[in-house]
Amino acid sequence: MPIKNPTSASLESRRAFLKGTADKLAAALLAAEGARAATAFAAPASLERREVRSDSPKLKIGVFDTAFGDLSLDQLIELIKEYGIEAVEIGSGNDPGNAHCDLDGLLADESKRRTYMQQFEKNNIMVSAFSCHGNPVHPDTAKAKREDAVYRKTIDLAAKTGVNHMVCFSGCPGDGTGKHPNWVTTLETDEFVDILKWQWNSVLIPYWKDLNEYARQRNVKVGIEMDGGVSVFNVATLVKLRHAAGENIGANLDLSGVFQLGVDPVAVIKKLGQEGCLYHMHGKDILLDAQNVAVNGLVDLTPYEDVPQRSWSYGDIGYGHDLGVWKAIVEELKAVGYDHVISIEHESVYHGPGGRGQECGGARGDSARSRAPLKAPSMHPRRGPSAGPALRDRLR
Repeated sequence: MPIKNPTSASLESRRAFLKGTADKLAAALLAAEGARAATAFAAPASLERREVRSDSPKLKIGVFDTAFGDLSLDQLIELIKEYGIEAVEIGSGNDPGNAHCDLDGLLADESKRRTYMQQFEKNNIMVSAFSCHGNPVHPDTAKAKREDAVYRKTIDLAAKTGVNHMVCFSGCPGDGTGKHPNWVTTLETDEFVDILKWQWNSVLIPYWKDLNEYARQRNVKVGIEMDGGVSVFNVATLVKLRHAAGENIGANLDLSGVFQLGVDPVAVIKKLGQEGCLYHMHGKDILLDAQNVAVNGLVDLTPYEDVPQRSWSYGDIGYGHDLGVWKAIVEELKAVGYDHVISIEHESVYHGPGGRGQECGGARGDSARSRAPLKAPSMHPRRGPSAGPALRDRLR
């Protein structure tokens, strides 16, 4: 999920995050390809993506531009080139903003659109998707209409530029009477059962049938990100919507969103592959606090900035799940034929205040890191629980 103020951290901090995460993903890709044995997320300072993989790699490392909204497009491109990153995901509006995408202007002017895409092409950078996470089924009809308009314009831009991928949320309706979304997570009473049926049958399925047809006519794949607070929050709800709405609806797999549910990432990828609906992917992780999970479980409404008390927090790849897990993830991506992009998204609380709160860069963040034995357990079925010291200790 795109954070509201990703540029609150220093540029130096965000650069360090991007380089570190890209290197760790490159190590996982390399390990999965069997190029060399690797036991930890460690990469030489000089490591470049194009050096560690073939000249025409099928699976590319990208970055979501929201963490660098304070940079001009030229500056962003130079940063991407500096770290050997091969793709970029561009926010086109709604929650991610549109710092590097004049959506209306690009749709209106073919020459402007051509010049825009040439900036990426001449630097050998793929645009992996345009992203516009929002709530087009919000009970506030004015808000829903605004955010739906951005969804449709983004589909139009993806079609006109040949990007052909859009990333978004499913949204979440209300209960038919109120003004706020109502995320039903229990069937404990008939009241909740009725609300959930109404949301799906009267709002979600009709809306997404229509949007699927809009995307189908333009040959655009819509990758819905599974996350808490929205109606499509796990694989079952994604598949349910796809079966009801149509095959242009698929997944933007952000494992940080589903790790919160205690899932096996390899099983998730296998199921999405079986359904033929893995359209895009984010590179992001979470750090589980074993003590807090043991007491409170994974459903956590503790403020994001109160890291020491939370069951989980967004973290860099490598803070949460180790190389063995990410290698297995990459292996399964290859096994199901996913050959697009892993797009790095910054919501980590461990690179200064660029995650969820300014306190995370100080004593409270240090406390959480020191407590978290916290390498999360490996969930790969062939390995069982991970053993040994936390990854951050191995990297010191």
